[in-house]
Amino acid sequence: MNITTYKNARDFLINTGRYLSKDEARYGLVLGLAKVVEGNPHRYGKVPPWFCSIGAGDEINAVAMRTPPHQVIVAYFAGDIKAVAEKLLTAVSQDFTVIPGVVGDKELADIFAEQWCEKRGARITNTMAQKIFRLDRVNDVPLSPGKFRVATEADKELVVKWAHAFHLDTFGPNSREPEADITPGLSRGIIFLWEDGKPVSMAAKMRPTDKGMTIGYVYTPPELRRKGYATSCVAELSRNILQSGKEFCMLYTDLANPTSNSIYKKVGYREVCDSVQHAFEVPEK
Repeated sequence: MNITTYKNARDFLINTGRYLSKDEARYGLVLGLAKVVEGNPHRYGKVPPWFCSIGAGDEINAVAMRTPPHQVIVAYFAGDIKAVAEKLLTAVSQDFTVIPGVVGDKELADIFAEQWCEKRGARITNTMAQKIFRLDRVNDVPLSPGKFRVATEADKELVVKWAHAFHLDTFGPNSREPEADITPGLSRGIIFLWEDGKPVSMAAKMRPTDKGMTIGYVYTPPELRRKGYATSCVAELSRNILQSGKEFCMLYTDLANPTSNSIYKKVGYREVCDSVQHAFEVPEK
């Protein structure tokens, strides 16, 4: 197997896009992020994004990317997965001595995480079992009282507060995964609120691919949960995406949160595959 690195997202997509596009929901994280940084290389950090593929001959077995300082993202297609993981370890090690973690295809990410920790003296501090979901049609779910609207600059303080709370809920207070700046989404009109007298739930659409788009930042304050607000917000945002011309919506869920998983299934999302996110820590010398 050979390692191929790419100077930029455009070269990466030209050479690997046909594999990623075979299942846009399964590979939507890599595909969507690569498309974002193709247009804005520093959208997620000052250091240029990193891309590689693992393959033999004309075939590609797996790809990986990273937007430093964030985690390495992996996608697996075919081949001896242990051999693929070993090559991936070599590829990442050539450019990085420390990474905050890995996310992606469960089987490949599990093997890579084990090998990385053994080689680098790191340890896994947190593991999030995830499921990727896809929706092609929104179910006829009852909506909560209120209305769906796009968030504006006037909502900036609230959106920043809720995005921070979402990050804490997702990664935990001791995470080394940097917190993303959600505020550019306000000017692009991609952040939405469910409002019942006041904003009560939030969701955002992001990472468009050719046929789909991802929903993220689904957040409702603890005191306002179990009222159907998140269900309503996600259902209406899913309709918004489909009405914009996309064939489907996709999202990631934390399997440790049965409430959110049940919400998405109620709206019409169906399981695609398992994913996992491992957070690393390098012990102090």
